Amino acid sequence: MRCAGCGSDLSPQSAYCSICGARNESMRRCASCGAELPSESAYCSICGTPSSVEPHHCAGCGADLSPESAYCSKCGARNERRVKYSLWRVGILTLLSFGLYYFYWMYVSWKHLAAEMPEKEFHPVWHALSQFVPIYNWVVLYQHFRTIKEVQERVWVESNLDPGLAVVLGILLPFISIIGGVGFLIAPLWAVLNFIATIGMMILVIWGQMNLNKYWRKPGARPVRSARTGPGEIVITAVGGIVTALVLIVIVFPPTASISSVYEADSLTSIEVGSERRGSIDNSLFEVDAYRFTVRGGTRYVISVDPISTWAGSDRSDPLESAIVALWDSDGTTILQIENGSTPIVIPWTASSSGKRYVTIESYGTVLGDYVLRIAAR
Repeated sequence: MRCAGCGSDLSPQSAYCSICGARNESMRRCASCGAELPSESAYCSICGTPSSVEPHHCAGCGADLSPESAYCSKCGARNERRVKYSLWRVGILTLLSFGLYYFYWMYVSWKHLAAEMPEKEFHPVWHALSQFVPIYNWVVLYQHFRTIKEVQERVWVESNLDPGLAVVLGILLPFISIIGGVGFLIAPLWAVLNFIATIGMMILVIWGQMNLNKYWRKPGARPVRSARTGPGEIVITAVGGIVTALVLIVIVFPPTASISSVYEADSLTSIEVGSERRGSIDNSLFEVDAYRFTVRGGTRYVISVDPISTWAGSDRSDPLESAIVALWDSDGTTILQIENGSTPIVIPWTASSSGKRYVTIESYGTVLGDYVLRIAAR
């Protein structure tokens, strides 16, 4: 801002030019107490009465910005501070993008908050990326919601935000996703748990945006336009939308494992009915022992796995506990699946048709050890 009398630089807060003494024509007087007000003051610093003009700052560098300017004259950033996002918009996009929109919202809302608090240092990109950093992301989430509440309190706008509660929710969501990730072998469970985590992220976004919108509607504020749809918003929603579609497919149409593709059925160890096979689980991470045997339709069979037996000649005698035993049909679908505690597993079953069937044995958790598989016809 320059002095109208001598052209020297003039602070918006100065009532008179320090060089020539000319009055700062951009200064106004408070309608309530008559105190001098800078042209961009939203509230009187003496009595707190709202003025008709709001302070306006660049979202990129924080410089003073005229509400009429399309771009910042200092850094060239687009004047986009005064924009709002509807709750339907942020909620649906968070859900459709499988939660990825949450990170975009953390970025864009932090950028808009930067313009409201030019006295503080904001880094929107790093702020959003911090949500991928364990533990530190909780600190940043608290800071985010606390800042929204702070700008509301500055202008006496009622807030229902609780930064601490937001952090609690932010702590629970990763654990739900981790549990879903551990259970990825059970595809529907993985999908459902991660979908629940996405709903939690949607709640956080809606809660924060609701209070931001209340702030934009503060007393004396000009109408706020809706934010334009930007390329970043489109890309992140499209990528997340693909993931969401795949998850929904897994929930509605759970995949079935194929013995031939997963366990190479044609090359599996064969076991004759009426005999037994000895085996061991040496690696609990995805190790599965599989056997094939031939059945006749209408015959009753008993498949038993003794996870705590030892036998003469074995080079070790560690018992296998908590085993999971599954009986598979010839088309690769599960017929029966049983998990034991520390007792033998017995599966009675009557063959509906003749052909090859399969038995798989795997450990539960980190338990390793030996077992005996027996198949008998009754």
